[in-house]
Amino acid sequence: MTSGARSRVNTGGPMSETTTSRVLVIGGTKGAGLLIARLLNERGFRVRVLARDPARASAELGTSFEVTGGDLTKADTLAPAVAQVDHIIFTAGAASGRYAPESLVKATDYQGVADTLAAARQARLSGRFVYLNSIGIATPSLAGALLNLLKRNTLVWRRRIEEDIRTSGLDYTIIRVGFLLDRPGGEHAVIVDQDALPLSPRHRIARADVAEAFVEAMQHPSASRVTFEIVWGKGPRRESWSALFEKLTPDQRSPAAV
Repeated sequence: MTSGARSRVNTGGPMSETTTSRVLVIGGTKGAGLLIARLLNERGFRVRVLARDPARASAELGTSFEVTGGDLTKADTLAPAVAQVDHIIFTAGAASGRYAPESLVKATDYQGVADTLAAARQARLSGRFVYLNSIGIATPSLAGALLNLLKRNTLVWRRRIEEDIRTSGLDYTIIRVGFLLDRPGGEHAVIVDQDALPLSPRHRIARADVAEAFVEAMQHPSASRVTFEIVWGKGPRRESWSALFEKLTPDQRSPAAV
């Protein structure tokens, strides 16, 4: 999976902090979060990963990562994790592909994020909070209805936490992603848009492309205080991330469906 996060395209992003910055990745032990953590490490950032089982995570990630124990459902474990970090990337949530009761969904997809925001404010986070969400939270669809049945009302809670992020006082980027695929990055055009797409299998993207988008958006000035969606477009990749981000419009105070 490590090689999947490397793009064949010159991204053109403003990567300037690198070795002086520590990034906390919450959700960095699997899926897109793991690719994000590895890509950050490849680019020279100091990477801290939150894990419920630190010993196992350390064995899997290797010695170049800092692993700290913590649990999203236990708010008192989050303060040590966010201490002395420059940016936070949040990709965690209730596990996909299986039934999850609403109590678990609320505890992870909403309250866990809210508690992380509170801990970040308490720690006076000076960098950016980058949050992974799903497309479809603002536009009804059959796939969205089915997902809400499987993971009880996950899109409802995820839409609510977006409002908490926007009013948190932190610098932030909210990235809504399409159906995630384990495919190489950099092979397809990427659409970066603010049109509130419905959740649908036709709107898809590789986890490796998502990882690259997160790392680039974490520092790009045009990705500050914005909500956008990323899915594959037609044809090969042509535009740099910088060019894509420069088209974005900042969020309003309480957007209805950006």
